[in-house]
Amino acid sequence: MKILIVISNMFGGGAQRVISRLANSLSEDNDVMILAFPTKSTFPLSESIRVFSLEEPEIRFSGRIGRVRVMILRTRRVLALSRQLRKLKREENPDVTISFLEYPNMMNALTGGKDRRIMSERNNPRRKGRLYRYMERFSFHFADKVVFQTNVVKEMFPSGIRKKGVVIPNPVKVDCLATGGRKKIVTMGRLHSQKNHELLIRAFAKFSQTHPSHTLHIYGKDYGECRLQSLIERLSISEKVFLEGFVDDVHSAIADAEQFVLSSDYEGTPNALLEAMMMGLPCISTDFEGIREMLGDSGACVLTPVGDESSLAEAMSSLVDDPALRSQLSMKGMRFADNYSLDKVLPLWKEVIGL
Repeated sequence: MKILIVISNMFGGGAQRVISRLANSLSEDNDVMILAFPTKSTFPLSESIRVFSLEEPEIRFSGRIGRVRVMILRTRRVLALSRQLRKLKREENPDVTISFLEYPNMMNALTGGKDRRIMSERNNPRRKGRLYRYMERFSFHFADKVVFQTNVVKEMFPSGIRKKGVVIPNPVKVDCLATGGRKKIVTMGRLHSQKNHELLIRAFAKFSQTHPSHTLHIYGKDYGECRLQSLIERLSISEKVFLEGFVDDVHSAIADAEQFVLSSDYEGTPNALLEAMMMGLPCISTDFEGIREMLGDSGACVLTPVGDESSLAEAMSSLVDDPALRSQLSMKGMRFADNYSLDKVLPLWKEVIGL
């Protein structure tokens, strides 16, 4: 089967990690193609996967840029990108086109053909603004199937979209297991406001007053790096908090940590948290919408209120001061995360694709 996957880029991000795992597995028995802007893939791709490059359209607009003109520019951009996808579909004639994120979903919606169109919602649309919600609802009306990560998000859409929706969690795979041994707290994720690394840094500053030997390491990169570094300096914890950027083998880099913390305001399915659990790291997460549905009664993670730095600092202290709790979370987390292993998630994707 010919499978075309459309994504904005393959540089970092949870959706990109999912695509790399999905594409590599599907390419063993299928002709898999990826269409994306020409950035180096953060995640390894099989040599059999053909990668096609999107070209950024030249769109000019003179005069003052207001809200209406911004919408016009975005519309012109997605139409221009859709023409590139339509051309590739005519040339390659894929059986299935799978798109991830809002602009690729719009492109998929605007390019008809004989292929089945599968689209995927990767976030919480309530937190993404009115334009985002409009784009996704418009796109999903043209989909044959819509993949959601949780039932909570699926229920945010009209009944017509829910009827063709299917819930598939992200496939998780790790390269090594936790070893512990260092007074080190870690997190992974883009330096984006959604991840609220500011909350983690402020909570760590409070935590550090009673646990001065610990350090915090943040793995990820985005436009928020300068803002976070400025906060670290204002709190006078530069010698204890480190922005590590992207690391090729991030699992090995965090394996010796004492605990993993996710401080997000909202998520789709938190890949980084699941990977940390699968490694055996004791985990703390904010209680964002949907995580209780995901965790059920597993007890695999300590939850703290979204945006509450005092509660987060207290939870971090509790894990440091209670080795038995850390051991319990490690075992429960590994058992829970096994439900998200690639071997268990891939058959769900194959069923939706029609393999």
